[in-house]
Amino acid sequence: MEKNNNLHAASTFHISEVAIINDPSVVPILFHEKKQMLLSLIIPEEKTIIDIKNITKMNPGTIKRHLDDLVKKNLAVQSRFFTNEFGIKMKYYRAVARKFLVQIEWPSSS
Repeated sequence: MEKNNNLHAASTFHISEVAIINDPSVVPILFHEKKQMLLSLIIPEEKTIIDIKNITKMNPGTIKRHLDDLVKKNLAVQSRFFTNEFGIKMKYYRAVARKFLVQIEWPSSS
């Protein structure tokens, strides 16, 4: 039985030109220096944690933690994954937009 290594195709994900941020809890994430750096790396093209590690020399665990924060706040997505020849699941991450526009009202009217 042949194993299907491409479990989620990247072609199903579309990156937006602009994402409007109006949730105040996203602002600290978006303006965190390391998270900004990672986000800027995954805006032009999807990358794995290993790709990012090779570029930044950051610890993979730290990269994963920052990416998880970006995904949780809908700034990035896991765009696809596959299992390599060693049985390791390789996850690709991608920003949800090419640009992020922050629009915060404070105090909020609600």
